[in-house]
Amino acid sequence: MLDKHTEIWSFEKESVPLHGIGEVSLLSRPLTAFFSSRRCPGAAIRAGMDWALQQARIKAPVISGFHSPLEQSVLKVLLQAKSPVVAVVARSLDGARLDRDWVTAIGEQRMAVLSSHTATGRLTETLAVERNDMAALLAERIVIAHAEPGGSLDAVCVRWRDAGERVVSLQNMDSPQG
Repeated sequence: MLDKHTEIWSFEKESVPLHGIGEVSLLSRPLTAFFSSRRCPGAAIRAGMDWALQQARIKAPVISGFHSPLEQSVLKVLLQAKSPVVAVVARSLDGARLDRDWVTAIGEQRMAVLSSHTATGRLTETLAVERNDMAALLAERIVIAHAEPGGSLDAVCVRWRDAGERVVSLQNMDSPQG
């Protein structure tokens, strides 16, 4: 659980009110958003983990909801490497219970946790899309390890590309540096 002295800060990006805890200065750095569908093939998992190791080596700040299994594995690599991360959650930060690794990273000023929500209920597909949209809005580029054809991530990737966002797929890249 958050320390009762942890201050929640607020700001607005493109008319979207955001609330956060942790290292706010991370938001002024060029962020790369990382996403993957819940189910993905082994090649996408390997590509995603190779990419995470590369980002960890260069200490590049990564933003994501870190919700799917691959996204959670990428977060674990980044946190263990003491890389800067921004986690976007689809729930209120008031009274939020955070993983011990998150609390440590926040205390070491290498993590921020963001939300635009006041809801505390269960994660819905709508909230997940809103969470991913927030991460994409704050990112300079978007990296996709795998978007299940016909799935919700696949649909938002099309929307992001149509809106002119820089979306790259690890499966179409020659190297994990993306």
